[in-house]
Amino acid sequence: MIRHLHHLSWTQIRDLPKSEGVVILPVGAIEQHGPHLPIWTDTLLATEVLDHTLAALPDEVAAWALPPVTYGKSNEHTGFAGTFSLSASTLLATLHDIAKGVAASGFRRLAFLNGHGGNMAVLDAAARDIRVETGLMTFCLHPHLYVEPPFPISDNERRLGFHAGELETSLVLALKPELVDMRQAPTHFAQFPPSAPPLFFFGMASAAWLSRDWSSTGVFGDATLGSADKGQQIIAAAVPRLGNLIADISRFEIPA
Repeated sequence: MIRHLHHLSWTQIRDLPKSEGVVILPVGAIEQHGPHLPIWTDTLLATEVLDHTLAALPDEVAAWALPPVTYGKSNEHTGFAGTFSLSASTLLATLHDIAKGVAASGFRRLAFLNGHGGNMAVLDAAARDIRVETGLMTFCLHPHLYVEPPFPISDNERRLGFHAGELETSLVLALKPELVDMRQAPTHFAQFPPSAPPLFFFGMASAAWLSRDWSSTGVFGDATLGSADKGQQIIAAAVPRLGNLIADISRFEIPA
């Protein structure tokens, strides 16, 4: 079964059964990921994990992928070479325009598969507005769905290792090891104020932090602990979890 819409002709897309089914749009980023990982990391992870998941889906699950939106809202990483960020308004407009094409092609459901934490607020806002504007049932799938480790990690890594640390390094080692330079892999846990760590994350109260304020390398976590085996374990755990969600979304209906 062909799962990538860009491999089909317009008449094939026109003739797809669309009562059930979901179009999945990966949304990544091009941004610094320390001295050891490629700036393509977030887009790479979203698209590769999605490809693994689509390959494992049973044929009766109607799900198709669009090519990714490669750039995201990455201005928290300004000040590091290799960060290419869209503004929130540009990303919102891009998502809206693509969604209009999804609706015009006759599909009923659109899911964003997010590869970058900095995209979360924009995607959540876009999804609701797209639902209102186009009638599409719209969903957001964020990175913790496929970057959650099925093995023990340190408290520091779980709390502070959110960028280019053990987990992302392991995933890129599993998927594209030729793009990783482990000789350059750093360890850095930011000295956030211990009395109020939620202010520096994505919780109920947050600060508009910049990476350069807290890390000279752009890394948050221990990248030296990354391994291809760990990356394969993360993927093996993520694929069925993500696949079950996609299957549920593909059949989701708004209650009458």
